[in-house]
Formats: sequence, structure tokens, C-alpha cells
Amino acid sequence: MSLNQSSGDRIMNKRWYFIATLLVGFIWIGCESSEEAMRREAEARQRQEDQQRLAELTSENSSVKQQVSRLESDNSGLRARLSELERKLEEATRVPEPAQPIHTPMPMPTTDPWAAYDAGLNAFNEKRYDDAQGIFEDLLKSGVDESLADNCHYWIGESLFGKRSYSEALSHFEMVLEYKVTEKKGDSYYMMGRCYEMQGDKAKAKELYEKVVKDYPTNDLVKKAKDRWEKL
Repeated sequence: MSLNQSSGDRIMNKRWYFIATLLVGFIWIGCESSEEAMRREAEARQRQEDQQRLAELTSENSSVKQQVSRLESDNSGLRARLSELERKLEEATRVPEPAQPIHTPMPMPTTDPWAAYDAGLNAFNEKRYDDAQGIFEDLLKSGVDESLADNCHYWIGESLFGKRSYSEALSHFEMVLEYKVTEKKGDSYYMMGRCYEMQGDKAKAKELYEKVVKDYPTNDLVKKAKDRWEKL
């Protein structure tokens, strides 16, 4: 009897051990599943937060781009307005040429072309643009040497510019450029830029000012050309 009872106890103990093992296994699996679910939930929540932050950054970037675009547009408008005001100020402050009575042009020395040239420069400096233009044109008609002819064309252009005849002035500055040897090329490019600027062609004027700065760095007009180039 005692032997049978002992044998039954062992069987019962084995059963309880088996059941306990199964319970522990289920609990362990349950805990592992719970942890995995929590991990996946955390990852999903993090992905959602990342996507939301990315959307916010994208929206902010788009807003900044729009603000930059508006600022660039406003700046362009202000520069155009400033250029227009400068042009109007220059025209308003230009000293008008006083009305001249009809008179016989100052006689030009015929024996010394350089003396006549100096007389033309004096007339120009006194803003007697018609007299200056007439003297330089007479010099060209007399067949002066090329070393003087290029300068005559240049000062005819300056005289016409002083009279606001910008298209005619341009043609004479362009004639200067046709001479192979001339010291007036840089000056002529600058004055051509001035003519185009006064006619409202700012792109062409800027191109010519840039050429003076880059191709004629030792020219006396480089600083003026650079200033006008940067303002356009």
C-alpha cells in the first residue's frame, strides 16, 4: 500500500510539474508578445512623429522660400525705382543751355588743326555745344590725320550728348571704335553706355559699363562706370 501511494505521488508530482512548466511557458510567451507589441507601438508612434515633423519642416521651408521670393521682387522694384529717380534727378539738375542769339560761329584757324581742336574743346567746356560740334566737323571735312580724327568724332558725340541727341551721339562714339589706334575707346564705351541708359536701355548700358571696368581698368572713367554698372 505504501509502495502504491509513493508511486501515485510521483505521478501526481510529474503532472503538476508539467502543468507548471506549461503555465510558465504561456506566461513567458505572453510577456514576450506584450513587449513586442509595445515595441511595435512605440516604433509606429515614432514614425508618425517623424512624418509630422517632416511635414512641418517642409511647410516652413516653403514659407521661407515664398518670403525670399517676395523680398527679391521688392528689392528689384526698389532698384528700378531708384534708377528712375536718379535719371529724373540728373535731368532736373542739368543746367539748361542758355538761348544764344544768332551769331557767326567762332572762326576756326585753318593753318593749325591742333589750334582748331583746342578751340573746339574750349567751346565744349563752355557748353557751346553747337560751336564745338561745328569746329570738330570742319576739322573732319578738312581731312585731318587719324590721330586727330578719332578725337573729333568723340567730341562731336559728347557735344550731341550735351544737346540730348543720344542716337546721333551714339553713331559718333561707334565711329571712334572703328579706328585701329585710338586712346578714346574706353571713353567711347562709357559714353555709349550713358546714351543707352538715357534712352532707357539699362541692359545694354550695364553691358557697356561692365566692358569699361573689365577691358579698360586704367581708364579714368572706370570708377564712374563701376558705380553706374552696380546701380543698374
